[in-house]
Amino acid sequence: MPLLEQDSSADIHCGSVELTLANRNGRTRLTHIRTRPPLLVQQALYPDAGMPHLALVMLSNPTGGIFQGDQHRIAVAVEPGAAAHVTGQGATRIHAMPHGRARQDVVLKVASGGYLEYLPDPVIPYRDSHFEQRLTLEVAAGGTLVYWDIICPGRIAMGESFRYRRLSSRLEVVDAGDRMSFREAFTLDPTRNMPLAGFGLPDGQVRPRGCTLGSMLLIADGPEMEPLLAGLQELVSTIPDVAVGATRLPNRVGLGVRALGVDTATVRSALTQCWAVARKHLLGTSLPFLRKY
Repeated sequence: MPLLEQDSSADIHCGSVELTLANRNGRTRLTHIRTRPPLLVQQALYPDAGMPHLALVMLSNPTGGIFQGDQHRIAVAVEPGAAAHVTGQGATRIHAMPHGRARQDVVLKVASGGYLEYLPDPVIPYRDSHFEQRLTLEVAAGGTLVYWDIICPGRIAMGESFRYRRLSSRLEVVDAGDRMSFREAFTLDPTRNMPLAGFGLPDGQVRPRGCTLGSMLLIADGPEMEPLLAGLQELVSTIPDVAVGATRLPNRVGLGVRALGVDTATVRSALTQCWAVARKHLLGTSLPFLRKY
Protein backbone atom coordinates (compact mmCIF):
# COMPACT_ATOMS: atom_id res chain seq x y z
CA MET A 1 0.00 0.00 0.00
CA PRO A 2 1.51 3.37 -1.00
CA LEU A 3 2.63 5.71 1.75
CA LEU A 4 1.62 8.78 -0.23
CA GLU A 5 -1.55 9.70 -2.02
CA GLN A 6 -1.12 9.39 -5.74
CA ASP A 7 -1.30 12.54 -7.86
CA SER A 8 -3.23 11.95 -11.07
CA SER A 9 -1.79 15.05 -12.72
CA ALA A 10 1.18 14.94 -15.06
CA ASP A 11 2.78 17.93 -13.39
CA ILE A 12 6.52 17.74 -14.08
CA HIS A 13 7.16 19.63 -10.84
CA CYS A 14 5.96 16.73 -8.66
CA GLY A 15 9.05 15.01 -7.32
CA SER A 16 8.70 12.21 -4.78
CA VAL A 17 10.60 9.72 -2.65
CA GLU A 18 8.96 6.72 -1.00
CA LEU A 19 11.07 4.47 1.24
CA THR A 20 10.49 1.47 3.49
CA LEU A 21 13.21 0.25 5.85
CA ALA A 22 13.04 -3.18 7.48
CA ASN A 23 15.21 -5.40 9.66
CA ARG A 24 16.84 -8.12 7.60
CA ASN A 25 19.18 -10.49 9.47
CA GLY A 26 20.02 -7.92 12.13
CA ARG A 27 20.67 -4.98 9.79
CA THR A 28 18.27 -2.33 8.49
CA ARG A 29 17.78 -2.55 4.73
CA LEU A 30 15.96 -0.46 2.16
CA THR A 31 13.26 -2.91 1.12
CA HIS A 32 11.19 -0.50 -0.96
CA ILE A 33 12.35 2.51 -2.98
CA ARG A 34 10.27 4.56 -5.37
CA THR A 35 11.45 7.95 -6.61
CA ARG A 36 10.42 10.57 -9.09
CA PRO A 37 12.92 13.25 -10.19
CA PRO A 38 14.15 15.65 -9.17
CA LEU A 39 14.20 13.84 -5.79
CA LEU A 40 16.66 10.98 -5.51
CA VAL A 41 17.91 8.62 -2.81
CA GLN A 42 21.34 7.11 -2.31
CA GLN A 43 22.26 3.62 -1.20
CA ALA A 44 22.01 2.99 2.54
CA LEU A 45 25.27 3.36 4.45
CA TYR A 46 26.31 2.03 7.86
CA PRO A 47 28.80 4.52 9.39
CA ASP A 48 27.49 4.44 12.98
CA ALA A 49 29.90 2.36 15.10
CA GLY A 50 27.58 2.57 18.11
CA MET A 51 24.60 1.29 16.07
CA PRO A 52 26.05 -0.82 13.23
CA HIS A 53 22.57 -2.01 12.24
CA LEU A 54 21.31 1.56 11.69
CA ALA A 55 20.95 2.60 8.04
CA LEU A 56 22.00 6.10 6.97
CA VAL A 57 19.96 7.28 3.98
CA MET A 58 20.61 10.57 2.19
CA LEU A 59 18.03 12.31 0.06
CA SER A 60 19.24 14.55 -2.75
CA ASN A 61 17.86 17.09 -5.19
CA PRO A 62 20.33 17.82 -8.01
CA THR A 63 18.35 20.84 -9.21
CA GLY A 64 19.74 22.87 -6.31
CA GLY A 65 16.56 23.62 -4.40
CA ILE A 66 12.81 24.11 -4.59
CA PHE A 67 11.35 26.30 -7.33
CA GLN A 68 8.02 27.91 -8.16
CA GLY A 69 5.38 25.27 -8.80
CA ASP A 70 7.27 22.41 -7.16
CA GLN A 71 5.17 19.91 -5.20
CA HIS A 72 7.54 17.50 -3.51
CA ARG A 73 6.48 14.45 -1.52
CA ILE A 74 8.65 12.45 0.87
CA ALA A 75 7.50 9.32 2.70
CA VAL A 76 9.56 7.11 5.00
CA ALA A 77 8.30 4.00 6.78
CA VAL A 78 10.35 2.13 9.41
CA GLU A 79 9.22 -1.39 10.26
CA PRO A 80 9.60 -3.24 13.61
CA GLY A 81 13.20 -3.79 14.66
CA ALA A 82 14.58 -1.40 12.03
CA ALA A 83 16.60 1.75 12.75
CA ALA A 84 17.37 4.54 10.30
CA HIS A 85 18.81 8.03 10.04
CA VAL A 86 17.42 10.01 7.10
CA THR A 87 18.85 13.38 6.09
CA GLY A 88 19.72 15.47 3.04
CA GLN A 89 22.95 16.38 1.27
CA GLY A 90 22.59 20.08 1.99
CA ALA A 91 20.28 22.93 2.91
CA THR A 92 16.83 23.18 1.35
CA ARG A 93 17.02 26.35 -0.74
CA ILE A 94 13.66 27.92 -1.56
CA HIS A 95 14.21 29.99 -4.69
CA ALA A 96 12.36 33.15 -5.71
CA MET A 97 8.79 32.59 -6.87
CA PRO A 98 7.14 36.02 -7.27
CA HIS A 99 4.04 34.65 -9.03
CA GLY A 100 3.42 31.33 -7.30
CA ARG A 101 4.42 29.02 -4.50
CA ALA A 102 5.92 25.62 -3.74
CA ARG A 103 4.88 22.86 -1.39
CA GLN A 104 6.44 19.85 0.31
CA ASP A 105 4.58 17.01 2.03
CA VAL A 106 6.47 14.72 4.41
CA VAL A 107 4.98 11.52 5.88
CA LEU A 108 7.01 9.60 8.46
CA LYS A 109 5.74 6.28 9.84
CA VAL A 110 7.44 4.31 12.61
CA ALA A 111 6.13 0.91 13.69
CA SER A 112 6.37 -0.50 17.21
CA GLY A 113 10.00 -1.36 17.87
CA GLY A 114 11.19 0.89 15.04
CA TYR A 115 13.56 3.85 15.40
CA LEU A 116 13.87 6.80 12.99
CA GLU A 117 15.96 9.96 13.04
CA TYR A 118 14.70 12.38 10.36
CA LEU A 119 17.06 15.35 10.53
CA PRO A 120 16.99 17.49 7.38
CA ASP A 121 19.36 20.38 6.79
CA PRO A 122 18.17 23.98 7.28
CA VAL A 123 15.52 25.64 5.13
CA ILE A 124 16.78 28.85 3.49
CA PRO A 125 13.95 30.94 1.96
CA TYR A 126 15.24 33.29 -0.75
CA ARG A 127 13.81 36.71 -1.62
CA ASP A 128 10.19 36.55 -2.89
CA SER A 129 9.78 32.86 -2.09
CA HIS A 130 6.52 31.29 -0.88
CA PHE A 131 6.86 27.84 0.67
CA GLU A 132 4.34 25.57 2.38
CA GLN A 133 5.23 22.40 4.26
CA ARG A 134 2.93 19.75 5.67
CA LEU A 135 4.27 16.98 7.92
CA THR A 136 2.49 13.90 9.25
CA LEU A 137 4.31 11.88 11.92
CA GLU A 138 2.74 8.49 12.64
CA VAL A 139 4.41 6.65 15.51
CA ALA A 140 3.01 3.43 16.92
CA ALA A 141 3.27 2.63 20.63
CA GLY A 142 6.78 1.35 21.22
CA GLY A 143 8.22 3.25 18.25
CA THR A 144 10.60 6.22 18.44
CA LEU A 145 10.98 9.21 16.12
CA VAL A 146 13.52 12.03 16.43
CA TYR A 147 12.67 14.93 14.12
CA TRP A 148 13.97 18.45 13.71
CA ASP A 149 13.66 21.40 11.39
CA ILE A 150 15.71 24.59 11.17
CA ILE A 151 14.36 27.69 9.45
CA CYS A 152 16.79 30.45 8.46
CA PRO A 153 15.74 34.08 7.90
CA GLY A 154 17.10 33.97 4.36
CA ARG A 155 20.42 34.66 2.64
CA ILE A 156 21.69 37.14 5.19
CA ALA A 157 24.93 37.86 3.30
CA MET A 158 22.82 38.86 0.28
CA GLY A 159 20.71 41.26 2.32
CA GLU A 160 17.70 38.95 2.17
CA SER A 161 16.92 38.53 5.84
CA PHE A 162 13.11 38.14 6.07
CA ARG A 163 12.63 39.07 2.43
CA TYR A 164 10.59 35.99 1.56
CA ARG A 165 6.86 36.44 0.90
CA ARG A 166 5.47 33.65 3.05
CA LEU A 167 6.52 30.47 4.85
CA SER A 168 4.02 28.16 6.50
CA SER A 169 4.19 24.80 8.25
CA ARG A 170 1.58 22.35 9.52
CA LEU A 171 2.68 19.36 11.58
CA GLU A 172 0.48 16.58 12.92
CA VAL A 173 1.38 13.64 15.15
CA VAL A 174 -0.97 10.66 14.90
CA ASP A 175 -0.94 7.14 16.29
CA ALA A 176 -1.15 3.93 14.31
CA GLY A 177 -4.94 4.26 14.30
CA ASP A 178 -4.68 7.68 12.64
CA ARG A 179 -5.95 9.40 15.81
CA MET A 180 -4.64 12.93 16.27
CA SER A 181 -2.37 13.42 19.29
CA PHE A 182 -0.60 16.71 18.59
CA ARG A 183 -0.88 19.47 16.03
CA GLU A 184 1.22 22.56 15.42
CA ALA A 185 0.85 25.15 12.66
CA PHE A 186 2.38 28.53 11.98
CA THR A 187 2.78 31.05 9.17
CA LEU A 188 5.62 33.55 8.82
CA ASP A 189 4.74 36.58 6.69
CA PRO A 190 7.39 39.33 6.91
CA THR A 191 5.14 41.76 5.01
CA ARG A 192 2.76 41.83 7.98
CA ASN A 193 4.94 41.19 11.00
CA MET A 194 8.35 39.80 11.86
CA PRO A 195 8.03 37.66 15.00
CA LEU A 196 11.59 36.33 14.68
CA ALA A 197 13.25 39.67 13.98
CA GLY A 198 14.38 40.29 17.56
CA PHE A 199 14.34 38.32 20.78
CA GLY A 200 15.62 38.38 24.33
CA LEU A 201 18.15 36.04 25.86
CA PRO A 202 18.57 35.03 29.50
CA ASP A 203 21.27 37.70 29.89
CA GLY A 204 18.62 40.36 29.27
CA GLN A 205 20.05 41.48 25.94
CA VAL A 206 17.94 41.76 22.81
CA ARG A 207 19.50 40.29 19.69
CA PRO A 208 19.10 42.00 16.30
CA ARG A 209 17.45 40.85 13.10
CA GLY A 210 18.61 37.66 11.48
CA CYS A 211 17.16 34.99 13.73
CA THR A 212 17.08 31.26 13.03
CA LEU A 213 14.30 29.06 14.46
CA GLY A 214 14.99 25.43 15.33
CA SER A 215 12.51 22.81 16.56
CA MET A 216 12.99 19.20 17.67
CA LEU A 217 10.38 16.59 18.51
CA LEU A 218 11.15 13.35 20.35
CA ILE A 219 8.10 11.17 19.78
CA ALA A 220 8.18 8.14 22.08
CA ASP A 221 6.62 6.69 25.22
CA GLY A 222 8.02 4.81 28.17
CA PRO A 223 9.64 5.51 31.55
CA GLU A 224 12.86 6.84 29.99
CA MET A 225 11.09 10.02 28.83
CA GLU A 226 11.01 11.55 32.32
CA PRO A 227 14.79 11.39 32.93
CA LEU A 228 15.30 12.47 29.31
CA LEU A 229 13.23 15.61 29.90
CA ALA A 230 15.22 16.36 33.05
CA GLY A 231 18.47 15.87 31.13
CA LEU A 232 17.34 18.17 28.33
CA GLN A 233 16.21 20.90 30.70
CA GLU A 234 19.52 20.73 32.52
CA LEU A 235 21.38 20.97 29.23
CA VAL A 236 19.45 23.87 27.69
CA SER A 237 20.00 25.99 30.79
CA THR A 238 23.73 25.93 30.03
CA ILE A 239 23.71 26.66 26.27
CA PRO A 240 24.92 30.23 25.59
CA ASP A 241 23.76 32.67 22.89
CA VAL A 242 20.53 30.80 22.16
CA ALA A 243 17.03 31.10 23.60
CA VAL A 244 16.17 27.41 24.02
CA GLY A 245 13.73 25.38 26.08
CA ALA A 246 12.52 21.79 26.44
CA THR A 247 9.04 20.68 27.46
CA ARG A 248 6.61 17.80 27.47
CA LEU A 249 4.17 17.61 24.55
CA PRO A 250 0.41 17.22 25.15
CA ASN A 251 -1.24 13.80 25.43
CA ARG A 252 2.06 12.15 26.45
CA VAL A 253 3.16 12.22 22.83
CA GLY A 254 6.79 12.91 23.70
CA LEU A 255 9.06 15.89 24.21
CA GLY A 256 9.70 19.11 22.33
CA VAL A 257 12.67 21.46 22.08
CA ARG A 258 12.65 24.92 20.52
CA ALA A 259 15.66 27.15 19.92
CA LEU A 260 15.97 30.71 18.62
CA GLY A 261 19.37 32.15 17.78
CA VAL A 262 21.12 34.81 15.75
CA ASP A 263 22.72 32.39 13.29
CA THR A 264 22.18 28.90 11.98
CA ALA A 265 25.38 27.46 13.45
CA THR A 266 24.43 28.22 17.07
CA VAL A 267 20.88 26.91 16.66
CA ARG A 268 22.06 23.75 14.95
CA SER A 269 24.67 23.23 17.67
CA ALA A 270 21.98 23.56 20.36
CA LEU A 271 19.75 20.97 18.66
CA THR A 272 22.70 18.66 18.09
CA GLN A 273 23.53 18.76 21.79
CA CYS A 274 19.90 17.88 22.56
CA TRP A 275 20.08 15.04 20.04
CA ALA A 276 23.18 13.73 21.83
CA VAL A 277 21.34 13.71 25.17
CA ALA A 278 18.37 11.94 23.57
CA ARG A 279 20.59 9.26 22.07
CA LYS A 280 22.25 8.62 25.41
CA HIS A 281 18.92 8.21 27.20
CA LEU A 282 17.03 6.33 24.49
CA LEU A 283 19.79 4.18 22.96
CA GLY A 284 22.72 4.30 25.37
CA THR A 285 25.06 5.45 22.60
CA SER A 286 26.71 8.64 21.38
CA LEU A 287 26.29 10.57 18.14
CA PRO A 288 27.79 9.16 14.95
CA PHE A 289 30.32 11.08 12.89
CA LEU A 290 28.45 12.16 9.75
CA ARG A 291 30.53 14.13 7.29
CA LYS A 292 28.42 15.60 4.51
CA TYR A 293 30.33 18.58 3.21
